Amino acid sequence: MRSELLDKLIEIIYRELKGIIPETDFTEYSAKRNEGDKVTQTVFRICAADKINRLALEQYQINSKAHGVVLNIYPKPETGIPLFTFQIGGQVPDKVILVIDIIPLRKSGMGAELEVLYKKHAGDEKQLGTSQDWVSRICTKNAIICQYKPFEPAKILEAFTDYLRFWRDSCYLPATEALSEEEVREANRVILNFKSVLHANDAGLNIYLKKFGRAMVSAIEDAAFGCEPPLLPSVESAAQQPEATDKAESTQGIRWTAEAEEYLLEAPKFVRSKIRNNAEKKALESGIQEITRDFVEKLRS
Repeated sequence: MRSELLDKLIEIIYRELKGIIPETDFTEYSAKRNEGDKVTQTVFRICAADKINRLALEQYQINSKAHGVVLNIYPKPETGIPLFTFQIGGQVPDKVILVIDIIPLRKSGMGAELEVLYKKHAGDEKQLGTSQDWVSRICTKNAIICQYKPFEPAKILEAFTDYLRFWRDSCYLPATEALSEEEVREANRVILNFKSVLHANDAGLNIYLKKFGRAMVSAIEDAAFGCEPPLLPSVESAAQQPEATDKAESTQGIRWTAEAEEYLLEAPKFVRSKIRNNAEKKALESGIQEITRDFVEKLRS
């Protein structure tokens, strides 16, 4: 389940947050599904701390191919500390999904400092950014975002370390004042918006639903989104959409096999429609009536 890069990222988290998050007081959720040579697994650890409602850290792998780490730190709204978010996945270093951001819960006056940090790490990275609306709705202009593009592991480690240290030294440790009631309401609104957008576009929930079942997904949702202010998943939940079957028909009348649909779910939600449309276009051009996993994999290679 682990890789050298992920090991280093986890090491950075515990090193830079030493003394802030407890080393032994935490709750852990774990699920694993073996299907021959394919393994899908998640290990979800959550804890609370002074000024932090919840730190949620997930390490995962999907079908033994995609690996990733997700870290969300939800501060107590009354502290005014910004939310920290990080996720990495995909096929590093060639096709990297990366988000690193510090999201203010109020007008904190730290924009100029973060802009310097952003320019340091994004100045020569022309492939950074995303066209996805849901990402821009929760991230700031100083977020490091890479959407399935190359990114060197050493640069990922450096950017992550700098952002996490800035959050710790410039935001978390100095925070002493309590916000006004109006500011707390605004902080709650920002946190809830972040959770709701992230939940609605979480590609992993669909996969976990199919692999582990509804009960486990509910536990993961509570771990990831249940802290104050809690997000109560609605019937529109990403993990409650109808599951695809090998009888599924596309709008072009082309059949997708169950294995192909499962492979599609491994991609982030924001790129699935592009992958599907491209596969169906190529299938039509080639006179193919059924899209297989192998067909889609070859298109993406």
